[in-house]
Amino acid sequence: MLFRAVCLSAAAVMLVLSLLCSIRLAAVNDRAAKLEKENTALTEEIAVLSARVESSLSLEELERIAYEELGLQKCAPGQIITIEK
Repeated sequence: MLFRAVCLSAAAVMLVLSLLCSIRLAAVNDRAAKLEKENTALTEEIAVLSARVESSLSLEELERIAYEELGLQKCAPGQIITIEK
C-alpha cells in the first residue's frame, strides 16, 4: 500500500512538472514568435532606410552641394602637384 502511494505521488509530481514545463515552453515559443515578427519588421525597415540613403547620396547630388552650397572650386592646372614614390 505504501509503495502504491509513493508511486502515485511521484506520478502526480511528474505530471505537475510536465504541465509546468509545457506552460513555460508555450511562453517561450510565444516570445520567440514575437521576436521573429519584430526582427522581420526591423529587417524591412533597414532595407527601406538603406534604399533612401543610397538614393539621396548620388555623386551628382554630392557634387552639386559641394559646388553650389559649399563653394568648392575645381583646381587650376597649376595647383595640381604630382608626387612620385
